[in-house]
Amino acid sequence: MQNNSLKGAILTTEQMQKVIERSHKRSKTYGIDREERKKDHLKLSATELESRKTANQETLALVNATIDEFYDLMSPEDFLVGFADSDGYILHFAGADAFKKNSADRNFSPGYRWTEKDVGTTATSLALKLQASIQLNDKDHYCKRAHGFTSSAAPIFGQNKSLLGILCVVGVSSLVHPHTLIMITFAARSIERHMRLLRRNKEMSLYIGFLDSVIESSGTGLITLDKKLHIRKINRQGKQILQCNDLEGQPVSKLGDMSIDLKNLLTNPNNWKNREAHIQDKNRDIHIFYSAQPVVSKTEKLLGAVIDFAEFNNIRKLVDKISGTKPFFTFDSLIGTSPLFQEAVELAKRASQSNSTVLLIGETGTGKELFAQAIHNGIAQTDQPFVPINCGAIPGELLESELFGYVEGAFTGALKGGRPGKFALASGGTILLDEIGDMPHDMQVKLLRVLQTGEIQPIGGQKVLQTDARIIASTHVNLPEAILKNRFRQDLYYRLNILQIKIPPLRDRGAEDIKALALYFLRKTGQKQKFTVDALEALVSYAWPGNIRELENTIQRALHVCDSDIITAKDLALEKQTAVDKTITAGTLQDMEQKMISAILNTTEFNMAETARRLGISRATLYRKVKHYKLER
Repeated sequence: MQNNSLKGAILTTEQMQKVIERSHKRSKTYGIDREERKKDHLKLSATELESRKTANQETLALVNATIDEFYDLMSPEDFLVGFADSDGYILHFAGADAFKKNSADRNFSPGYRWTEKDVGTTATSLALKLQASIQLNDKDHYCKRAHGFTSSAAPIFGQNKSLLGILCVVGVSSLVHPHTLIMITFAARSIERHMRLLRRNKEMSLYIGFLDSVIESSGTGLITLDKKLHIRKINRQGKQILQCNDLEGQPVSKLGDMSIDLKNLLTNPNNWKNREAHIQDKNRDIHIFYSAQPVVSKTEKLLGAVIDFAEFNNIRKLVDKISGTKPFFTFDSLIGTSPLFQEAVELAKRASQSNSTVLLIGETGTGKELFAQAIHNGIAQTDQPFVPINCGAIPGELLESELFGYVEGAFTGALKGGRPGKFALASGGTILLDEIGDMPHDMQVKLLRVLQTGEIQPIGGQKVLQTDARIIASTHVNLPEAILKNRFRQDLYYRLNILQIKIPPLRDRGAEDIKALALYFLRKTGQKQKFTVDALEALVSYAWPGNIRELENTIQRALHVCDSDIITAKDLALEKQTAVDKTITAGTLQDMEQKMISAILNTTEFNMAETARRLGISRATLYRKVKHYKLER
């Protein structure tokens, strides 16, 4: 049994004498011949020998190199050096030809197994058994064929102190010296150090290879910089975004706006999150968002930086997906068979096949945004952004930053890194300028410039950016009348009025459209209720000042109040609203709207939420209209 306390040790003279004596006794028990080496003890075939050499090729390569160094110190004419694997098989030996032949006659040659049970007491067999360094001389060997020789052997350990094999050196007895044992042990330790280095290099190579694969598989661009701000590496996605393959070694300043201040990055890392940059590449403007992180050593030494960046269009698509602004209405979503409605749908289908500006005219609640989405989705590239903005619901002083964006530091309260505007977000897709008739006069001038030049300039920015967003404008305002009242620019109207589509109010679409829409909204809820005849008559006879939006809200309210599987005219609660509607006298559309809002406000005792619900408009729109018409209690 192996004495674990001796593992890896160099045995002292006293220890060696004890283990040699015990080994002699065991050798006798094993029946080892003291006079001759048995020729029939286990030897590998040529194929088996090559297989074992292959399995130990890394160790053998280092053994060969070590043997060369060993012979620089000791003559190959006087010593033979061999290596046995962990099972005791001799895989390699080297020395003078005469010495090698003598060793082969004693079975110390490649292919033979040299365990204690095979050859008795030898330095190789004892080092294998004890996993310790040991030296034998002359009659210390059990078999007389080894008398007259000295042998020194040392174990070679691999990972987790597992035995890889035995390194041994053999010479004539007259050359015995303790230094030989020390030298062969140091040689074994040298091999172990090289093995550890090879393992670390292999692990590092695998790690770097894995890291490279991770970097290359990243869905965003990645750039690593050294402390001189030179590009060390850029991944495949980054090269694709920047459309350049020869950036390694170049200063990051070559990328224009993507500038890095390492000291500021280290002290103020949050300042370098989600920054916007424009990189000019010939005639192409590459719009990106990027973030930077410092790279430091374990001792907090600044080594460089890593930049994570993505093309603005991809960020925009992700935002659209998360925020739910992706348009999902198509022409199949537009329900109705009335001639006026079908005429509007046909015009919209034609508009969807071009990039021309579209002007949607219709009362509040007629479905102008549904038409806008259908037109957008009619274009082949429906994965492009659809960005709506209500020009009447945003205060004039904020509308410019909403439309055109701003750069960092443009004004007090501006976000770090700036903010892109709706035109930038819509680039390549569609921007819906809803309620454009309520746009402030000064903003109309700036919008006209965008329509004329296709250029936008963020607030505080020095660069003019190009936008190819397709514009769809919508309004309930009579724009020609607004022009006469100097509330809307005539030149802007001409720019917008390229493809005008008038969406008819629900009251002009006829009974069949009202019934079809009512049934659609009922099925949409998943409820099983049905309309009574009087309910359908009430729906058809109602004026619907809030149009389709009011119809949908009415159906939803009726579902909440009905007590059975049928919806009656009473559940629709249209009588009170009909009475209110009768108080609205004839006049212009705005006069009608003002009187209707005023009447419902009085009915609800200025309950803004209830009034907005009955009108089918948002509270923000209601507040704006109350202010516009100067309606008071």
